[in-house]
Amino acid sequence: MLKNRLKNPVFLVYLLAFYIIIQFSAWLYLIFKLSQETYIDKETLIKKIWMLIGEGSVFLIILILGIIAIRRAIKKEQEFNSFQENFLLSITHELKTPISSVKLYLQTLSKRTLSDEQKNKIYSESLGEINRLDALVSNILMTRSIENNNYFLDKKSFRLDQFFTGKIEALNKTMLSQFEINLDLAEITADFDQIAFDSIISNLLENATKYSPINSTISIQLYQDAKHNHLVISDQGHGIEKSKQKNVFKKFYRVENEMTRRSKGTGLGLFITKHLVNAHNGKIEIRNNNPKGTIVHIKFKL
Repeated sequence: MLKNRLKNPVFLVYLLAFYIIIQFSAWLYLIFKLSQETYIDKETLIKKIWMLIGEGSVFLIILILGIIAIRRAIKKEQEFNSFQENFLLSITHELKTPISSVKLYLQTLSKRTLSDEQKNKIYSESLGEINRLDALVSNILMTRSIENNNYFLDKKSFRLDQFFTGKIEALNKTMLSQFEINLDLAEITADFDQIAFDSIISNLLENATKYSPINSTISIQLYQDAKHNHLVISDQGHGIEKSKQKNVFKKFYRVENEMTRRSKGTGLGLFITKHLVNAHNGKIEIRNNNPKGTIVHIKFKL
């Protein structure tokens, strides 16, 4: 028990602070005693005592504030390390799964005589796994670029609704194949980085499918008002607790519940999404969908 505590940096900080306070109190007592012997004049002695009390109070306040700051820093570092450890476990699984699947598909093609229909199905499944792997690697590289302030936008004018329609058609064969998609897209032309816009859509739709029951409805709305372009994606999943909604944009963060533990993910998608939205002069918010599910609402300033 004691060994475990001695390995805990927070406990060591408290132990050191306790030792400093004991030493400080001892020295303060000795100074008081010495002042009583040195200063015979009562008025001078009182001034000296109040000066020592004032200096001691300032020292204690600085010490307490320092302990609080160190404790917060250590707690934040421990939390980050926990997220990072979960990320490493998740990324190992995320990388291994598509590689194993494609390997199995290739072994099946090489060792068996299959019909054209079976081959096409294997090709489609393999392509889906490779696309998922490509998206994962892209997210990791983009996260690295964001952290190094090395990600730059290449904005071009294009039709957002047409881009969205093409993206949905492609994902209907893979990610969205088991869901009902409800589209309400206004004709909007705007200046965006297409790669960034594609990443925003992919990450949000992946989350919507990941935490929603099969055959449920995912609604996508794109519209414009006098000040903003709006993108709203809503699902019928289990939703996110209000107390945890502000944390989902942190790097490596994943909501701790049974659904999350069973699902795939690295905790990078919404971190990247928020950065890309901010880079496009936008704002993203998450709220609960009634009666169940999650709504992601993004507003881009015109």
